[in-house]
Amino acid sequence: MADQPLDDERLKELITDGTPPQSDGDTVRAIRGTAPQSLHALADATVAAIEAERGRKRKYSTDERPPDVVIRRRRESYVALLLLIVVAGYVWTRVLHRPPPVPSDPVEFVAILSPQAAASAAVAPEWDVMRGVSDSLTERGRAVRVGALLVEFERAFVRDDSSAQKSADAIAALLVDQPDGAEIAGIFASGNVEARLPSARHDLAPLVRVAPMGVGGWLQAARVAAMAGDAGFFVSARSRESLRLLNEMPAVTPDVQTARDRLGELLAKRGRPDFAAASSLLESLQRELAN
Repeated sequence: MADQPLDDERLKELITDGTPPQSDGDTVRAIRGTAPQSLHALADATVAAIEAERGRKRKYSTDERPPDVVIRRRRESYVALLLLIVVAGYVWTRVLHRPPPVPSDPVEFVAILSPQAAASAAVAPEWDVMRGVSDSLTERGRAVRVGALLVEFERAFVRDDSSAQKSADAIAALLVDQPDGAEIAGIFASGNVEARLPSARHDLAPLVRVAPMGVGGWLQAARVAAMAGDAGFFVSARSRESLRLLNEMPAVTPDVQTARDRLGELLAKRGRPDFAAASSLLESLQRELAN
């Protein structure tokens, strides 16, 4: 049961020790005429009497119940907060378990090609044919070759061509003699769809240098685009970024330096580029960098 407030008469009785004064002025004079010790004792007794009737008041609390609308708002706030935590946890979990992107994934260049270019006939890569892995093949050369072969491997699947296995076998041959490369080489040589999964390209990272593999993929896709007259490929952000990586590639021969400078000037011109000239430069660059 809620405590009732003390009325004025009861308060006066407590203050005047049970002797009600005749007026408020009498109450004041009675208090003033009381000795300090007696006044403190009277105050303590008054507080004790009030607490006995109303109960001890707790600090920072109230006995009054908030309106029902306030209670409902609090409940709704708690439910909304709980839902927000659950959604945030779900999104965070999905982000943590999402497979990381394949760095410089050459297969992405096939998506940048126009549908006609992506599905066009196979384009043989321009490099010296080697049986097995030669000691003269540099790490950069191996990476450039793998990137180019991945593009042709993916394009063969786009046009439903059985020649995809030829590119997969060539990739396997570049990896099989590498330390710890036999397993991933077996995936490509098996002819299973597993070779097309991003996980297979992730496994290439310890075996093949990422940046030149990306440049090798771009060179092959750019050759396909030039042969098909696909101008949109060269103005894409990914293509421009790959051209920048090509221009920053260190330790190149003077022939490569000259060819990439000419290619950059050619692609920087307004309008449709000279695709015949671009094809010739791209072939030269691929041949030099893939060895």
